[in-house]
Amino acid sequence: MKIIQYKNEREDVKNQSPKSMHSLLMLGCCSVATLFNVAIAQEVETKKKFDETSALEEVVVTAQKREQSVQDVPVSMEVLSGDLIEELGADTGFDIVKYLPGFGVDDNNEIRTTTLKTRGIGTFTNSIGLQSSNLIVVDGEVLPRQSMMNLAIADVERVEALRGPQGTLFGQNTSTGVIHYVTKRPQLGEFYGSAKAELTEYNGRQVSSAVNLPINDNWAARINVQHGEQDGWIRNEYPGGEDVGAEEKSGIRTQFLYDNGTDLSALVRMDYSERDTNCCSMVKTEISREYGPKPVVRIDDGVVTAAAYNEIDSEPDYNVFGEPVTARNPESNYGSVENTGLSAEVNYDLANGMSLSYLASYRDFELNNSSGFFTFKFPVHREHFGGNESVEVIQQELRLSDFDNETFNWVLGAFFHDTAGQRSEITDGCVGGGGASSRGVIEDGVMIGCVSNASALAFINHYSETGTQDRSLLEADRNLSAGDFTADFTNTAVFGQLEYQITDRLDATLGFRALHEKGSASFDALWLRPPSDGSGMETFDEVLALSESDPSLIRNDPEGAKFSDSNTDFIYKAVLGYDFTDNIRAYVNYSTGYKGPSYFVTSNTNPADAEYFPTRPEQSTNFEVGVRSRLLDDKLHLNLTYFDMAVEDYQVRAQRIVDEDSNTIFAGYVNADEVRSTGIEADMVYKLTSDLKVVASYANYEATYEDFADTPVNCPSGTLADRCSVIGGRNVFDQTGLPVENNAQEQALLTVNYNREIGSTGWDANLRTVWRYEGDFTPSANMMAQEFDPNADYDVLDLYIGIGNDKLRGNLFVKNVMDESYNTFKFADQWGNQALFYPRDYSRYFGASVTYMF
Repeated sequence: MKIIQYKNEREDVKNQSPKSMHSLLMLGCCSVATLFNVAIAQEVETKKKFDETSALEEVVVTAQKREQSVQDVPVSMEVLSGDLIEELGADTGFDIVKYLPGFGVDDNNEIRTTTLKTRGIGTFTNSIGLQSSNLIVVDGEVLPRQSMMNLAIADVERVEALRGPQGTLFGQNTSTGVIHYVTKRPQLGEFYGSAKAELTEYNGRQVSSAVNLPINDNWAARINVQHGEQDGWIRNEYPGGEDVGAEEKSGIRTQFLYDNGTDLSALVRMDYSERDTNCCSMVKTEISREYGPKPVVRIDDGVVTAAAYNEIDSEPDYNVFGEPVTARNPESNYGSVENTGLSAEVNYDLANGMSLSYLASYRDFELNNSSGFFTFKFPVHREHFGGNESVEVIQQELRLSDFDNETFNWVLGAFFHDTAGQRSEITDGCVGGGGASSRGVIEDGVMIGCVSNASALAFINHYSETGTQDRSLLEADRNLSAGDFTADFTNTAVFGQLEYQITDRLDATLGFRALHEKGSASFDALWLRPPSDGSGMETFDEVLALSESDPSLIRNDPEGAKFSDSNTDFIYKAVLGYDFTDNIRAYVNYSTGYKGPSYFVTSNTNPADAEYFPTRPEQSTNFEVGVRSRLLDDKLHLNLTYFDMAVEDYQVRAQRIVDEDSNTIFAGYVNADEVRSTGIEADMVYKLTSDLKVVASYANYEATYEDFADTPVNCPSGTLADRCSVIGGRNVFDQTGLPVENNAQEQALLTVNYNREIGSTGWDANLRTVWRYEGDFTPSANMMAQEFDPNADYDVLDLYIGIGNDKLRGNLFVKNVMDESYNTFKFADQWGNQALFYPRDYSRYFGASVTYMF
C-alpha cells in the first residue's frame, strides 16, 4: 500500500529520509552543474549572432519593488501572464493556484475554509482570529484573510508567485510564500478596449468588458466590469435542493491615472465585487448505515424503533450513482461575499535621482455563510456556524528608493497594516454540542421533533416493553448556540533592501524588516435550550425571543473574554549572486520569515480557556540555491532551484489537553515545534520557432513534521498506536517524522502554444494545450492509522483553440480532454468515514467565447 512508507519508526524516518532526499538532490545538482558547464563552453565558442525575431520576450516583474526581468530576481518564482489567465477561465484567486507548481489548495465544504499552501505548508483558516502563513497581495495591497481570495479575477496583467519567505519587502505574515496579482493600469493618450461573452456547460454564461479612456494629456481612466452565472455540477439529492456549485458573481473596477509627464504620477483605484454560491460539498464514496447521531426515534405507521438516519433514508454516495453526489440542505448551506476596496498610489521622482512612493488602501470584506456538517436527507442542521464575517483593512506604505545606479541600489520604507475582524455565528441543529445531546424524531419519513438522547432511549424502551407510545417521555432538546467574536491585528514595520555590485560578476543583496505587531481578540457565547413543552424544532431566533421573558431557556451565558498580545521581530535575507556569463547566473539566498500569533475563536471556544491563547508566532527560515539561464540565443530560459525551508512553532489545528487532572480538552490551534519542506523547483520557457512556445514548471518536495512530540493532541490509534502515550488519562500522539497531510509532493505544469498567421488575411489561429499533474498525495494520520490510501495522483489536459484578427476573436475550449475523473482532496475521520472533493472539471466539459476589441 502507498501508506507503508510512512509507517516506519520515527527514528528511521528522521535518520533515513532526509539523507536519501539530500543525496538525490546533490546528484541532481551535480548533473545540472555539468550541463551548464557544457552550455557555457558552447556559448563562449560559438558566439552566435542574436536573432531578435526568435528570442523570447522579456518577462518584467516587480517582486523587489521595482521593474526587473524575472531572470534577474534571486527568488524561486513563477509568472502567469494575464492573457493566459483569461484564456484558462480562472474565476477566483483560488482557481489560479492549480497552475502554480509549488503551491497548493486544500478544498473544503465552505468558501471560508479553503487553505492555501506553499511547498506543502499552510494554515487552515476557519476562525476570524487565524492568520495565514501565505500572503495574498493585489497591486501592493495585502489581503490578510485567505477567504478574500474569493475576489473576482479580471483585467490582470500578470500573477507573480514567489515561493518561500518574502517578508522583508511584502507586508506581514509571509512565512512561506506570496502570490501577487498585478492588474492592468490606465494608459495615457490611448482609447481602446474589449468586450467578451462566454458560454460553458452547466449553463455557464459570462460577460466582461474593459476600456481604457484618455481624458487629456495628463489624465486617463480604465474601467472593467464582469458578470457571470452557472448552475451546479454536483448532483444534490436533498429534497428541493439545487445542484451544488451554482453561483452568480459580478464585479467592477475603476482606475484614474494622473501623470504630469516629468516627475509625478498618481493612481486611484476603486473596486467592488460580489459572489453568491451554494459551494461546496465533499462527496462520500461509500455510506455507513450506522453513521451519525443515534439512536434516532423512528416511527412508521405507529411502530417505534431505534434507528440511524441512513437506515431511514440513506445519504447518496458516488459508488451507487456513478457521479459526484451529495445531499445538502439549502437552508444550512449557502455563501455570499461582498468585497469593496479603495486605494491610492503616488510616485514622485526627486531631483537627486531618488524616488518617493506612497501606497494607501482601505478594504471592507463581508462574508455570510453556513455549511452543514452532515449530508443526511433530513434537516439535521438549519445553521452550522452560520453567520456574517466582516473584515476592515487599512494599509499604508511609504518607500524611498534609488535604483538608477551601476553599483549601489536601495529601497527603504515604513509600513502600517491594521485588520479589524468581527464574526457572529449561530449553530441550530439536532446534534450534540452547545450543552445539548439531541436526537431526531422521524415520523413517516418526516422530522417532527428533536429530543434529548436520554428521553429518546426512554421512549424507545417504553414502547419495546409495552407496545404503546408515551410521548410525554420525550423531552425537547436542541443545539442552539451562538457567538460573537472579534480579532484585531496591527502591524507596523520599517524595512529595506540594499543591492551592491561587488565586481562585474558578483553582487550581494541584504534585506530586512523590523516589525511590531499587536493582536487582540474577544468572544461572547450564548447557549439556549428549546421550551420543555415544545417539539425541539424551534429556531434559535424564536427561542432567543422567548428567553427574554423565560430565563430558564438560557442554558449557558458565560462571561465574555478578552485577551491581547504583542510581539517584536526582526527578519532578514542575504543573497549572493554570480554571473558565470551574460546569460547564466547563480545565486544563494538565505531568508527568514514571520507570521503573527493566532486566536482560535468560534462558538466552540470555551471562555475559561482564554489563558491558552494565543498561539506562538511562526518563525521560518529558507535556504535556496538557484540557477537562472538564457540559452540557445535567448530562445530558452531555464531556472532551477533547490530549497530547504523550515517553520518553527508551526500553527496546527488539533485537540489538546489543557488540564491533565480534570482531563479538560481544548479544540483549537497548537504549535508544532518544527515542520520542514525540502525539494527542487524548475521553470522553463522555450521558444522553438517564432510560432511555437513551450512553458513548463515542476516542483518536487517533501514536507514533514520534524519535531511534533511535545504537544498533546488526539491519538488516531490503529496502526499508529505505538506513537501514542497516556497523559492525564488521555492519549497523546507523537507526529514527529510524519508527512504534512494532503500534499501532492510532485507537481508539474506544461503549456504548449502555437500561433500561425493565415496567409495575408490579417487573421491568425492559435492552439494551446495545458497539462497539469499532481502526484500521489500524502495521507493524514487517520488514513495511516486505518490503512486508507491517500488521494490518488491525477493529470488533466485542457485544449484551447482560437481564431481572430485585431478586432474580433473566437475561442473554443475543452476542459479535461481525456475525461479522467479526479478529486483534489480526500478526508477521513477517526470512525472510518471518507469523503472526496470534486472540482468543476472532474469530467470533460466544453465552452466558447467571442471577444470584440476596439
